[in-house]
Amino acid sequence: MNSSLSSRFYLLLTLVTLWCNISIAQQAPKVDCEYIFTQMFNAVKTVKTMRYNLFGLERIEDKYISGNSLVKLNISPFKTYFKNTDNGIEVLYLDGGDNEALINPNGFPYFNVHLDPHGKMMRKNQHHTIYRLGYNYLTSVLYYSLSKYPDAYKKYITYVGDTTWDGQVCYKIQVNFTDFAYTNYTVTQEGETVTKIAARYGLNDYEVLNANKLSWYDDELKVGKTIQLPNTYGKTTIMFIRKDLFLPVVIRVYDTKGLLEAYTYTKLQINPYISDDEFTENFSDYHF
Repeated sequence: MNSSLSSRFYLLLTLVTLWCNISIAQQAPKVDCEYIFTQMFNAVKTVKTMRYNLFGLERIEDKYISGNSLVKLNISPFKTYFKNTDNGIEVLYLDGGDNEALINPNGFPYFNVHLDPHGKMMRKNQHHTIYRLGYNYLTSVLYYSLSKYPDAYKKYITYVGDTTWDGQVCYKIQVNFTDFAYTNYTVTQEGETVTKIAARYGLNDYEVLNANKLSWYDDELKVGKTIQLPNTYGKTTIMFIRKDLFLPVVIRVYDTKGLLEAYTYTKLQINPYISDDEFTENFSDYHF
């Protein structure tokens, strides 16, 4: 090989090597989604207390209702204080006792009231009860949906890429149940309610209630009645999972109509010290 051909050959080889290195560098890194979710489920179990700001957006019938809240939470025993920063309503709840929540309505009727967390006044125009604050509920129903399919992590879950939320780097993950569908369910025994059926199958009880145009979560359904149940909690779920904590800070759930509900966490503190006084109505920052 003469010197001219040799120079051209090595130039071509260099260019090909450089192109290959650039191509490899531009490819998204391989991410093990099953590992991320396993770490997330384990991380949720370590959460004892939380402080965070929560933005919620939920579709109620065909309209979206949003709310911003400041939340303090003790997992066990379950204790929570949250304040809707849009309208000033405060809620204090401690599991046990009379199991009623203390409400400062910050308006009419201009005095504190005690309400059942499962009652119609507290669940009006929202998907969930205060018992579902934090991570335990939403991650448990996602775990249930995934556990029904042996190959779920390969079939339904995609790493979209990295993103930043509230100043922290996150995995962006999409869970897409491509075979999402509604199936018939026939009530076979007395005492069944939307709440009980949804809990049994890891479903969104609001979605079951709304899809079947039923009146209330805890109304007993007649034996022999057939209703429609989704086969998973949602069709598609998009999550931002913080890399340092392995905890979700953005959760968006979609059904066949579009966005069903979305929750975002900012100013998140995991396992901070929260004094017992902060779960009492006489705490100096509250207005009960």
